Amino acid sequence: MSRQNLSRFQIFRPQLAWPAVTLLASLFIVLFDNRLFWSSFISRLDPNRLPIGSIPVTLGVTLLLLLNLAFTLFAFRWTLKPFMALIILLSASVSYFADSFGVIVDQSMIHNILETDVAEASELMVWPLFRHLALYAVVPIVLLLLTKVRYSAWKRELLMRSGVLLGSVALVAGLAFVNYQKVAFFARENRDLRMYINPTYAIYSLEKVVKTTYFAHANEPVRAIANDATRSEDSPRKVIIMVLGETARAQSFSLNGYPRDTNPLLGKENVVNFPNVEACGTSTAESLPCMFSHLEHNNYSPNDAARFENLLDILNYTGVNVVWLDNNSGSKGVSKRVINEDLSRQIDSKFCTSNNCFDEVLLERLQPLLTSTARDTFIVLHTKGSHGPSYYKQTPPEFKVFLPECAQANVQDCSQPEVVNAYDNTIVYTDYILSRVIEILKAEDISTAMLYVSDHGESLGENGLYLHGLPYALAPKEQTNVPMIFWASEQFYAEEHIDRNELLNTSQGTYTHDNLFHSVLGLFNVNTKIYKRTKDIFVVPDI
Repeated sequence: MSRQNLSRFQIFRPQLAWPAVTLLASLFIVLFDNRLFWSSFISRLDPNRLPIGSIPVTLGVTLLLLLNLAFTLFAFRWTLKPFMALIILLSASVSYFADSFGVIVDQSMIHNILETDVAEASELMVWPLFRHLALYAVVPIVLLLLTKVRYSAWKRELLMRSGVLLGSVALVAGLAFVNYQKVAFFARENRDLRMYINPTYAIYSLEKVVKTTYFAHANEPVRAIANDATRSEDSPRKVIIMVLGETARAQSFSLNGYPRDTNPLLGKENVVNFPNVEACGTSTAESLPCMFSHLEHNNYSPNDAARFENLLDILNYTGVNVVWLDNNSGSKGVSKRVINEDLSRQIDSKFCTSNNCFDEVLLERLQPLLTSTARDTFIVLHTKGSHGPSYYKQTPPEFKVFLPECAQANVQDCSQPEVVNAYDNTIVYTDYILSRVIEILKAEDISTAMLYVSDHGESLGENGLYLHGLPYALAPKEQTNVPMIFWASEQFYAEEHIDRNELLNTSQGTYTHDNLFHSVLGLFNVNTKIYKRTKDIFVVPDI
């Protein structure tokens, strides 16, 4: 660049003192990256109890001061621009998923992000995301980098920084004091609103995840939970298949009263349907380990679960042949100590394309696996199921019975009927997969059973929400109410002394993922102190 052109560039290059830069960046984030927070906040205001005009302004100023305070702590010549660019990019990314899907980035969601594979992540790399990032991240970051930030001599800098820090703290304290009586009750009733504030809650959640995942109990060995576990070795051989559904919600199963016939094949089988089952979490990273853990929902965290052995470990060291077949994104650590086969990257199967396998690939492997051992066997089929947002990718053409369907990943740009059509087609395909598992088990001349349950549900545009992963306390039933279905051969019912009619009656009760751990132990007749008979869904309660 010539000296003349450089001189012209310098003329048009903005120059601002660092306090103006931090204030403008804070204002941008508060106004443009917090739309979900503001819409949620304003929708809850009652004009009869709080003045709608002044309270949002007061809150906006408070958020502005607090964010500006954080930027001020990094307002040094070599740290200000990198730190602010990182925060702007983070805020823009969070705001895209918040605005588009109603997603809140909490600890559960961060665990999900960290454990998402390339194939899953690629489904979210769509034009609306890039457009959003270009407008709310690239443009402000470029302006930030072009801006010449002015700093003063160290004495004046010291006074200026002290003034900004102390002034911000004083103003926030003053606003809190003046408005305390007006907002104290509202704040207590709406504590969850803090989860919507961008980017503070995402940063807080990330800090918690990093701390608990990489520092707390990092070198602690896995703890045994059932050293006393034993099983009878003279009982007839049995095979139980557990099919793990992905993102299937109970409301979309015709077995549960859904008006569309999404279960045409299962409706012809002698299955036992459990319509009232609550998931342990609203994401795979949270729910899947919880389903196999003894900790139960109220005491569960992914990091605590990783410190203990799980259901598969107990079955494995009591002589059960345990196999995990995966067509999803892995077992989240659940199957690390048992036989584990990843079938999602097959290249020689007729059920796979270059970057996707339909769930029939699991059945292709299941048949030979059943004849490979003479021991009691527990096989987990981790399906792709109704994984979104590209629901249309999960179903072969012959199962697309509801049309037109949403055939893109940015489902928020489709009409809701199209989204529902694409999703319901995945349930029809799941119905087929389960009926095929039952058909395979019927052909076996031994005691067989199948248990199907989904890890979590899904929002399909209800109340503006899409996908899943909302904090459990905020999640709608679409994300927490999951389907659960049981089938067993007549031989299995007889040998395990289970009365199918009684099971049909008790299946209408309320259950959770907490029941799975104890129910599977019971089906394999495992004797251990950790087993809770009252949690076993196959045990008829004493009258």
